[in-house]
Amino acid sequence: MAAPLAKVLRCFSLPMTSVSCRTNAILVSYLQNSGARLISNFAQRSHLCGELRASHVGQDVWLCGWLQHRRMGGAFLVLRDWKGTVQLNIPLCKMSECKSLPLETVIRVKGRVSFRPEGQENKVIDVFTITHIVIALRSLKLVEHVAMDTGEIEVLVDNLTVLNKCVPILPFEVQNFHKVNEALRIKHRYLELRLPQLQKVLRLRSKFVLAVRNFLSEDHGFVEVETPTLFRRTPGGAREFIVPTHIPGRFYSLPQSPQQFKQLLMAGGLDRYFQIAKCYRDESTKPDRQPEFTQIDIELSFTTQESVMSLVEAMLERAWPEQCGRVQAPFPKISYQEAMTVYGTDKPDLRIGWKLSDITAALAHRCPPLLQRYVLTSDCTVQCLKIPHGH
Repeated sequence: MAAPLAKVLRCFSLPMTSVSCRTNAILVSYLQNSGARLISNFAQRSHLCGELRASHVGQDVWLCGWLQHRRMGGAFLVLRDWKGTVQLNIPLCKMSECKSLPLETVIRVKGRVSFRPEGQENKVIDVFTITHIVIALRSLKLVEHVAMDTGEIEVLVDNLTVLNKCVPILPFEVQNFHKVNEALRIKHRYLELRLPQLQKVLRLRSKFVLAVRNFLSEDHGFVEVETPTLFRRTPGGAREFIVPTHIPGRFYSLPQSPQQFKQLLMAGGLDRYFQIAKCYRDESTKPDRQPEFTQIDIELSFTTQESVMSLVEAMLERAWPEQCGRVQAPFPKISYQEAMTVYGTDKPDLRIGWKLSDITAALAHRCPPLLQRYVLTSDCTVQCLKIPHGH
């Protein structure tokens, strides 16, 4: 069992030297016999921290994660992974070691799930309604923690192993309520990625992309094709990023989109293609653009504009995450002419109900003589935007 486990440890950047072969064998045997969930397969754990509940009381569990909080001289630790946090009740023989452990140290524990003593439960509350109060209290050190999903239980630890000891001082604390400078967060991105919100976003995106792939490939017979990233320059559109080669005067260009490739696929008879495609556009002069983005690229033959729009509506209706609200087809549609006439832009934000009104007829004979000749011509109009009071 040692060799496969060594590969798993390397994948998760965990040191093999801290895990004895005997412990490995015991853990593997336990995981095989305990019916551990698939989400913990191929890992040195039986459960995730945030999934433990009262129904697990009495069960022996293996947990891995980061040390988030320590109190009462190391008697109680809070262990965190991507699923959530759980309180660990540390035995006396381990308290001195735990007291000196820096936060964010990676540890693995074995213990039994137990109810917390009466009166010490950390019951779940609607944190979102008191977020600002909690932040203020925490900043004043008046509270140490907010309610936990695992607040009814704790884990009575009988074995604790330090897998990777953290340095005593980090660039910033991995806590949601700390406001950290963006430049510092980007510099130490590995710390920011531990925040629950970023974990949630990345996993949400993964589920969405998987749902899109299943919808297009399994349900509608599309073929996913990965097209080249290095290509020759294509005139028109945005500026392209240039990639030099070792041959003087020879360059590659990063594609703005897989447009030519998918047209080749259609001409080659592939019929239905899609790709989660990376696109690159050098549009530094436009503040609302970014140089690299990902798009769902779709192409199919023998179809119509209406059919393509219906396909995209059905895809989003199927793949859209439930926690982001419901998407209902068909989507509202307006023509380009209507968009420009009513909103003054071809990409209106329909959440804002402000619309342009044509008042040419009302002002045709009231405007200054200098402007009257323009108003009276057939290709000129006077438009006004009514802004509600208080906006």
